[in-house]
Amino acid sequence: MNVIAIMTDTFRYDHLGFTGKCPWWKVHTPKLDAFAKKCLVLDRAYQASFPTIPTRTDMMTGRFTFPVRGWTPLPPDEVVLAMHMTEADYVSMLICDTPHLIRDGHQFDRGFTAWDWMRGQEGDRSITDDIPVPLQCAPEKVRGPERMQKNHYRWRAANWKTERDTFVARTMQRACDWLERNYTHEKFFLYIDTFDPHEPWDPPQHYVDLYDPGYEGEIVDHPVYDYCDYLSPAELKHTQALYSGECTLVSTWIGRLLEKVERLGLMDNTAITIISDHGHYIGDHGRIGKSGKGPDGPWPYYEPVAHIVWMWYVPGTEGGRHADFLAQPVDFFPTILDLAGVPKPEPLDGVSLAPLLKGEKLDAKREVAVTTRELPSDPTKPLCTSITDGEWTLHYRGPDLPSELYHLTEDPAEEKNVFAEKRNEAERLHAAHLDVLKSARTVEEKIKPRTQLPKE
Repeated sequence: MNVIAIMTDTFRYDHLGFTGKCPWWKVHTPKLDAFAKKCLVLDRAYQASFPTIPTRTDMMTGRFTFPVRGWTPLPPDEVVLAMHMTEADYVSMLICDTPHLIRDGHQFDRGFTAWDWMRGQEGDRSITDDIPVPLQCAPEKVRGPERMQKNHYRWRAANWKTERDTFVARTMQRACDWLERNYTHEKFFLYIDTFDPHEPWDPPQHYVDLYDPGYEGEIVDHPVYDYCDYLSPAELKHTQALYSGECTLVSTWIGRLLEKVERLGLMDNTAITIISDHGHYIGDHGRIGKSGKGPDGPWPYYEPVAHIVWMWYVPGTEGGRHADFLAQPVDFFPTILDLAGVPKPEPLDGVSLAPLLKGEKLDAKREVAVTTRELPSDPTKPLCTSITDGEWTLHYRGPDLPSELYHLTEDPAEEKNVFAEKRNEAERLHAAHLDVLKSARTVEEKIKPRTQLPKE
């Protein structure tokens, strides 16, 4: 069986149109909505090792990254997914515009038969053309204004003429071209990684006009991660429109790829998965960004950040199904190997979802999904870990900073902290999170500072 995997960075679960959960308006993702009807949609998929590169390390190794490292190159001593697939005689291809995978020695091309990188995204140092690029808002509202002017904004000014020039369009079109030239291989593994809808949020204007037509103020498309009171209500609404427009753009161009797959007659022998790594706050809980610090310590991973997109198409299985298994990116590795008929190494933290995808019983159980950065050994270093069982979520900052507990069933927006009233639920989730750390081979000095809940 062929395998196509598509990573779309920073795509919020609630911005899939068919969920009806977007907090601002009806978001338009018609191509993804239509594809979901052919898929098993994982409605309780959560981020694990935060953010971009740790997530992809989880995916490529099948093991949690957060107990042992943070944002680092792909470990040279790990036998990663692409190596397993290539050794099993798969023609394996990486096509990406996410710059972090290749630049600065991150080595996510390792093991692939070949790879292709669309240049120019965000901070990619890919252009020196002498093109003046004025900012579209006050520089203090932009995260890294000089870097953005030198790189992404300059690339955009030099190379974008139509929608086909946007990064997700170029990446999906390159994948279409690769399929057209390579679909006759006996079996292939195509991994596509697009940075969109990660900021900067700069979809073509006709996508923005779906959500906020007629806006004439400053355009803040790469906002500083902070509490969002530095934006006016109109500016905040427009950033929400920019992000939503990006999601619609991504839907359009993934749709083009899926049309190519159908046109080449590959739907009967190709498994396809679409996944995101995390979301982004855009006014939720008074914040904009995906990480930061406040008076209570590090920001929690509330649902808009932790709850990810994940859907699977497997030929010959019923579409339009939904599952509430607590899936995490470490499950990507064993699931693809199972679908490909490639033996899995041990030990793994990930669980193969293949039985679930095929409509069979999944014997494996995961009590909680854990989302966090690299665990520090220093007990004084603040860190927030978010722990959910799909019904309750605990945001835990260690024994000396306040915890937050929310009942998602009654309070999906996580607005009423019931830690004091429901401490027993917090204790249950906290204990389950310690079990995850132990099973993931976390060293004792990283577990010890996290063994106690705060008194209040």
